[in-house]
Amino acid sequence: MTDQDFRDEVFRAIEIYERLNEHYASRTRQMIENLGEIEALSQLMISADLQIGFKTLRDEGYLNKTFESVVVRFRHLFSPEVVEAAQWRLENPYQLL
Repeated sequence: MTDQDFRDEVFRAIEIYERLNEHYASRTRQMIENLGEIEALSQLMISADLQIGFKTLRDEGYLNKTFESVVVRFRHLFSPEVVEAAQWRLENPYQLL
């Protein structure tokens, strides 16, 4: 999988979220623009807050399209701690607030 595959999956997750919510993900897009995809996703994974995008995609049956699933698929781009946090969220999606 290439860097472009990674970027495509990140933006596919955003586009699915936007379509489901009929809402532009301006804060997420700005965060990615400012930090880059890897750092932005890393910060989101280790945040104690569960992002609304995860909840939305989970509840609509798109758990495999979340940022968490992107991090796990592209684990070689992230620190072990970030991958572990993403994997935990995927394994416990309904135990999260």
